[in-house]
Amino acid sequence: MGLFAKKYKVDYCGQKMAYPNAKDEYRAGEKVTLYFDMIATDTNYSFILDGAELMRDYDREKGFVLSFTMPDRDVKLHCLSRNTMLVELPEEE
Repeated sequence: MGLFAKKYKVDYCGQKMAYPNAKDEYRAGEKVTLYFDMIATDTNYSFILDGAELMRDYDREKGFVLSFTMPDRDVKLHCLSRNTMLVELPEEE
């Protein structure tokens, strides 16, 4: 990987503020490590990078830790969250 390797963009789908160390671009082949710190209790989170779920770790001080190797193209990172305290009532017939 050269010093002047092309950089590619990460689209955080409007949630870049939740990743305090996020950059807009990374070089192809670069290991990307992001921290997601907007965590609410009683909420399940999934992180999807271009259609595939990312594995995550957790750090008590930094939040969720997401890692991937930047491909040689732009990518989209989605954070999906679901409140586990909401009760779903069955539909009435």
